[in-house]
Amino acid sequence: MRKKITIVGAGVSGRALAQFAARQGNSVFVTDTRGALPEETFRLFNESAVDWECGGHTPRCCECDLMLVSSGVSEKSPAVVMARERSIPVMGELDFLAPFLHGKLIAVTGTNGKTTCTSLIAHILCGNGINAVAAGNIGEPLASHAGPGYDAIVMELSSFQLHWNTTFCPDIAVLTNLAPDHIDWHGSYENYVADKCRIFNPKETENYAIVHERDRFRVPPQRTVVTLGSEDAAYRVTPEKDEVFLYVNGSRRCLFHQGSLPIMGTHNLENAAMSAAAAVLAFKRIDIDKTLPSFQAPRHRCEKICIKSGVVYVDDSKGTNVAAAITALRSIDGRKTVILGGQGKGESYEELAAAVYEQDASAIVIGSETPAIVSALKNAGCTKVFTERSMEEAVKRAAEIARPGETVLLSPACTSWDMYRNYKERGDHFAELVRKLP
Repeated sequence: MRKKITIVGAGVSGRALAQFAARQGNSVFVTDTRGALPEETFRLFNESAVDWECGGHTPRCCECDLMLVSSGVSEKSPAVVMARERSIPVMGELDFLAPFLHGKLIAVTGTNGKTTCTSLIAHILCGNGINAVAAGNIGEPLASHAGPGYDAIVMELSSFQLHWNTTFCPDIAVLTNLAPDHIDWHGSYENYVADKCRIFNPKETENYAIVHERDRFRVPPQRTVVTLGSEDAAYRVTPEKDEVFLYVNGSRRCLFHQGSLPIMGTHNLENAAMSAAAAVLAFKRIDIDKTLPSFQAPRHRCEKICIKSGVVYVDDSKGTNVAAAITALRSIDGRKTVILGGQGKGESYEELAAAVYEQDASAIVIGSETPAIVSALKNAGCTKVFTERSMEEAVKRAAEIARPGETVLLSPACTSWDMYRNYKERGDHFAELVRKLP
């Protein structure tokens, strides 16, 4: 039956939702707070007979049977508040799209490592001749892949998307890790974790949850748990040995040889183990080793830029929270100089400072969080601390103090918004400056 649907947000996911809802024969209206929308958005809306408003949410947004919220829209949105007051049903994109998603559904969430795992799972599957697509928070809207028949849809899901999830149940759910992030949006770390764990909605058919051993207790009993991180783990990563095994239902299978893995860091070894386990549980007769060597990690995630004067330069600009920066520091061997700073998320830097001290690393700090980070570093006993006013000065300083055989790591533990439009622009600028070094 034709419905009147309002979609809140005309960003990438909202635009795709509007087009899909219109293709299903619904009357679609989009409301957005931005003063103007891109010309491309206007063109697509006109082609799909989608009506819209921008510059704020007017009462017209409540002239509907159902309100759909695109990724990132919170309970506090004025449009959502108005709809609740009028008893209009409010639904997230996962619940709306669930009936139209076909094939094996593999969902990935977590604080860090989501994009790498999503990309790697899709790469493994496609490399084995399986018709798979990577979608969701990775950049390809989920609504763009609803309807067509895929063998598998591998989706990266954010805590924002999962907050609204009540019915979506993936066949395989991967939780990479948990650490404080987006607390301002969720209200508390406990709420953030609870929303992430909505990925574990149970399914009547065979379904799995791939987690670290420490997160086993978060998985409902209806899911088969596959863990990483203990002696009796269902799959094991042993850095001393070359093989990574999957143990499930009393059997053992070699997933891959570590020598096949082209990406840096022990954390990426864990990401690869989780990804390989997900791929094998979804499609048992696949060869992981033949596909791993050709994998190219998503950019700005412990990406090796080059070697200059014997020093390795690594771009981890996507390390926008404390947990990510700590992981990068501990995952790369040898002496390091780390570039920290940017715009903060309200996190404490005590654990980060402890990791810098533990690694005996030099720290170069830039951006608006400089006073808070420097204070934490000094309180932790770090002595090799430098402050600079720009990325140019930070890279120049790093080149001066780093010695052959060492690593210069950009892993800021902060967002880029005080100096750049996004983490990609920051990482690209770092790489450009590094390549210009003599």
